[in-house]
Amino acid sequence: MSENNLGIARKYSMEIQDIANKLKDLENGRIYELTRAQMDGYLATNIIQLRKMISELLHKIDNQKDSTSDELSIFFKDIK
Repeated sequence: MSENNLGIARKYSMEIQDIANKLKDLENGRIYELTRAQMDGYLATNIIQLRKMISELLHKIDNQKDSTSDELSIFFKDIK
């Protein structure tokens, strides 16, 4: 199957999963204001990160750029 036939959801599955994970964390109240855990980050910071993630994904799709999976596969293609 050619890369063009994979579909956006499959090709960019890592990027989409990262966005889904960020949304799930927010849904579960994983923000500094509630947990006091610095690793959760402030709500505003999480929103900024989410906007950036979505923007980067749309840029990749619009410009037919490689997905994160494609970029990582370069490093592992010769390893067997």
